Amino acid sequence: MYCAIETSFDEAGIAVCSAAGTVLFSVLSSQVELHAPYGGCVPELAARTHLSDLPQLWRRMPHELQSGLRYMGVTAGPGLPGCLLAGVNFARGVATTLRLPLYGLNHLTGHVFSPFIPPRAEDGQHATPALEFPHLALLVSGGHTELYLVETLTRIALLGQTLDDAVGELLDKVSAMLGYGYPGGARLEELARFYPGITSDARYDGRFRLPVPMRGSGDLNFSYSGLKTAVVRIARAGGDGSQLTLAEEEHPSLLAALFAAVAESLWIKVAAALGQHPVELVTVSGGVAINGFIRERFQAEAQRRSLRLAFPAPEHCLDNAEMIAWLLRLYVDAGIPPAPFDADGNWNPGQPK
Repeated sequence: MYCAIETSFDEAGIAVCSAAGTVLFSVLSSQVELHAPYGGCVPELAARTHLSDLPQLWRRMPHELQSGLRYMGVTAGPGLPGCLLAGVNFARGVATTLRLPLYGLNHLTGHVFSPFIPPRAEDGQHATPALEFPHLALLVSGGHTELYLVETLTRIALLGQTLDDAVGELLDKVSAMLGYGYPGGARLEELARFYPGITSDARYDGRFRLPVPMRGSGDLNFSYSGLKTAVVRIARAGGDGSQLTLAEEEHPSLLAALFAAVAESLWIKVAAALGQHPVELVTVSGGVAINGFIRERFQAEAQRRSLRLAFPAPEHCLDNAEMIAWLLRLYVDAGIPPAPFDADGNWNPGQPK
């Protein structure tokens, strides 16, 4: 069995999967409520909390699973340095005690392959695509918006990335500005659903006009700081720029326009990448991949092109240890041996270890 620990950000997770990749055990400690009063994650607080959470999570694993472990993996990067160190040091202690080979694994690579995680036993009707190369992988999360060409398990080429804010960061900042708190994605989508002038494929018809970022940039990069600024200007128009002036009943329309612009910007880059790399499968993963507007737009575009599209199960979109255990299983099955590693906050999938 394969065990993995994930502590790249403000959530600590431990998961075990079988040789078939089926999840046998998974526990997660979320710190959302802990960090909400600060409007975002406080790195030092997150790292200290991981130090106390990990032993408690480990004790929840049944003894028969602990005794059956054969491989250990831990997220070694990218992420917050203190959080990564908490997980890496705990994993090293467990691996040494149980005499298990220890793999340092990439958090983003875990997201990239999360759409291929086999369903849980109780979700057996859920169809999971077989691992396929090459394919395009769009990763959209709180800290990352990136597009990859996935050629093999270990050859992942970065095609484009955000030049400033990630999509999740954009949503959190807009949520804080409008007074809806942190994190913002789910709450903003809930509000945007109240606006009737957005189509089933996430196209907006209303009075607000927002730019589609990087539409004509000629490359595969993303940028969301300008879109954030455009939303702020609309929300604070007519005043001195320091306070909200937009009526609360107008928020759903503005947010629908925002999600339509985001979905459009993401699809434009994927479509351009398909022109350069005509693959048959596109995956979309990361915390923001749970967003319904993005899914609806991509599903409509994929249907028009007869393109296959894969998203992770909702529980595998946000940071989780199950995707790291699955990645560990893929590495072991591919004959990839463990190698010396250190926590690396800037480690990218295309960067060898």
